[in-house]
Amino acid sequence: MIQFFHVYKAYPGDPPVLSDINLSVEKGEFVFLTGPSGAGKTTLLKLIFCAEKATKGQILVGGRNIARIRESAVPYLRRNIGVVFQDFKLLPHRTVEDNVSFTLDVLGVPRAEARDKVRRMLKLVGLEHKADSFPLRLSGGEQQRVVIARALVNDPTILLADEPTGNLDPALTVEIMDLLTQVNIRGTTVVVATHDATLLSRYQKRTVGLERGQIVSDEDGVKAARRMVV
Repeated sequence: MIQFFHVYKAYPGDPPVLSDINLSVEKGEFVFLTGPSGAGKTTLLKLIFCAEKATKGQILVGGRNIARIRESAVPYLRRNIGVVFQDFKLLPHRTVEDNVSFTLDVLGVPRAEARDKVRRMLKLVGLEHKADSFPLRLSGGEQQRVVIARALVNDPTILLADEPTGNLDPALTVEIMDLLTQVNIRGTTVVVATHDATLLSRYQKRTVGLERGQIVSDEDGVKAARRMVV
């Protein structure tokens, strides 16, 4: 589903943000990307959905070489990728329903079909009763669930989450992570960037460790969880 071959990312005058990344994520996998701040986690996710371009190397997403993708084709690639941001990026003056339907509106999905999809997603994340509320009237956990619903409303094959629980308390963190686990069980490939070691211990998913832009470990969930405990 996602493959990196000797990928580098650097900005002029700075050391590489990512260096010689080789990584394969299978269809239906759940993978944690972990490492300290500045390790390259966010940049790696941005390369997958073409928010950044690799300096060198090849990246395949769904079998497509996105290193050679034309700018005009990027929106079509992103239709199959949902993205969850730490800072929500919700439209404050639009209702929950409007926020979730935003992607479908851009794609020109008929209003009746879009409404059905939005309601289904809001039910999945437990917010159907908040459809007419505005984001600022929601708790942090509720806002993050809206973001997840928005990311999933177009039925993407891949879900990328960048520190999705970074601003949440422990109880809400578990709530959001349980939801991402449910999404994965439904068949979506999920990649979560986090520096929270407690998540690795609790969920025991494959864990890829980054430090200074390089992959320093790639472990199954049980082994990673044991290492966190030690």
